[in-house]
Amino acid sequence: MISILLLIPWIIFGFKSPNRNLIGLNQTKKSLLLLLGIETIFFLILYLTLPEPTSKVAGLQSFLWNYFMLYYAKGIVPTWLIGESINGNLGDKIDLNYQWIYLIVSLIVDYLILLIISPNFKRLWNIKPAHSCT
Repeated sequence: MISILLLIPWIIFGFKSPNRNLIGLNQTKKSLLLLLGIETIFFLILYLTLPEPTSKVAGLQSFLWNYFMLYYAKGIVPTWLIGESINGNLGDKIDLNYQWIYLIVSLIVDYLILLIISPNFKRLWNIKPAHSCT
């Protein structure tokens, strides 16, 4: 939940700057680098405050269980769903050894949210088909 709230300034910026267009978003290079930096710092704070896991199975001291709903759901939920659907143990392996995947998925989710909310995306649906000459 908190990780999604981090996007609010970029959503507002996108609507205030409809003439900007960088990789399909109403953003500038500076604003996207700032988002990348803040998202990375937020992830690192969570990661570095996590105690060392005591078992090979996701449990009380895992990234997923500590930060699942309140802090980092946008990175964990898609990763967990995809990982568990591929292999039942893949979610535990990611949570134990490859927590950085949550950051990558979170950045992808950031992009998709900003793209869907973007005024440019809404304009794509308003395109009228060209009239044919008969």
